[in-house]
Amino acid sequence: MMKEIDNKAQNLHSIYFASLQLGDLLQLNKIDMWCNDGVCYARVELPSIASNLVTLTISSLREMVNAPTAPSKFIHLKHLCIHLGGVKLSPAYDYFFLASFIDASPSLETFSLNLPQEPMEDGWGFGCSSDLRQMPQYRHHNFQSFEITGFGSAKSLVELTCYILESTTSLQCVTLDTTLLGAFKCSESKSKKCFSVTRGTIIEVQKALLAIKTYIKKKVPATVQLTVVEPCRLCHASEL
Repeated sequence: MMKEIDNKAQNLHSIYFASLQLGDLLQLNKIDMWCNDGVCYARVELPSIASNLVTLTISSLREMVNAPTAPSKFIHLKHLCIHLGGVKLSPAYDYFFLASFIDASPSLETFSLNLPQEPMEDGWGFGCSSDLRQMPQYRHHNFQSFEITGFGSAKSLVELTCYILESTTSLQCVTLDTTLLGAFKCSESKSKKCFSVTRGTIIEVQKALLAIKTYIKKKVPATVQLTVVEPCRLCHASEL
């Protein structure tokens, strides 16, 4: 089966690919990739072979290692979207390392992260804010909006969110959606009622909302609009 494409299309500006080994793509400004370990591959390989990227979408089928830190930069990247919904994650996967992507992108304006909404049991109990990890901060002056769909209570996810809030001077809006791509939204259902979800999912939503209240809300600057999307109270009033 074909493993590599020799690209000689000088006017090619965007590409969608799945599980290919890429060569020199310096002329590209948009890539939509769908492959195993896509986050790790993109962080390591793309800055050198596609350094003119403006828009990058990663849909990963499997992530077995954390996003690596590296000195390489996405100098022109403005829009980053990472889809991990339904992906097979390593039990030790650390969302906090996604900050490496953000710090490598000084021109970044928007970042969205889509996650599977499922119990995030990583063995931590809510304590004081000093228990959260920090890293040296790159000050972002172009970053405007940040969204997580499927926001959960994993400590590393809370740490990533707090890091973005503390390192960005130009942020305008943050959306933390504790639902799963409309699964709690009865307005999108033909029956006009939310899709049913497991008790474990409801418990995870409760934990996610508590994490937002405990750690995140107090770090949101007054100039930033925070939107927290919850399951609708009409269909899930007795569960929340």
